[in-house]
Amino acid sequence: MSSTPAPYLPSQPFPNFSGALTDIRHCTPTLRSINTYPLHGGCPCTFVRYTLSSSPLIVHACHCTHCQRETGTAFALNAFYEPDRLTPTLSTGATGVDADSELLHVPVPSLKGGSEGQVMTRCPKCFTVLWSVYAPGRALRIVRVGTVDGVQGPDGRYVACGGLRPDAHLFAGESGNRHSWIGLEGERVFESMGAKEEYWSEESLERWRVFREGK
Repeated sequence: MSSTPAPYLPSQPFPNFSGALTDIRHCTPTLRSINTYPLHGGCPCTFVRYTLSSSPLIVHACHCTHCQRETGTAFALNAFYEPDRLTPTLSTGATGVDADSELLHVPVPSLKGGSEGQVMTRCPKCFTVLWSVYAPGRALRIVRVGTVDGVQGPDGRYVACGGLRPDAHLFAGESGNRHSWIGLEGERVFESMGAKEEYWSEESLERWRVFREGK
């Protein structure tokens, strides 16, 4: 059986979506501090859970029109991980590569990937996108931050999505695709992708170098 903790969902499971769902904001978060790992996450129907064994390489908010369309909102909030730091687990007990083989991997066009685009990894039950890749195999996993579980902050209050927040906003400058009502004063903002050296930490750049050399 999997040891992955359950998400912050109502105590009564919901095998289908015919009934009303309890407001999950009132559920008690795990008693753990922010910025400690591993983190956990999953889809709304709880068929898929995953574990993130470390901090991400980078978290960015992408305001490109492709991400806006894919997510149906103003921007995508992405956390980048080496593939061996993300472990999926299914409610059936399958984990790792066995679990991954049961997920839906759907290619969609994107700004970076051209017509082949990103491959979106979805829950096969509720179809929520959990992460994506730009190439099969040993490619970085781009985790949708909104699927990461909340944690308890130092003051005991609920902190959404493990406390992950964007290190930079891409395609968000004056000539970018950012919605005009989103204010980013004091944030690191780029007109396009931006170079890694401009906003990645030294630790993340070193992790990236090791990952690239090991591919």
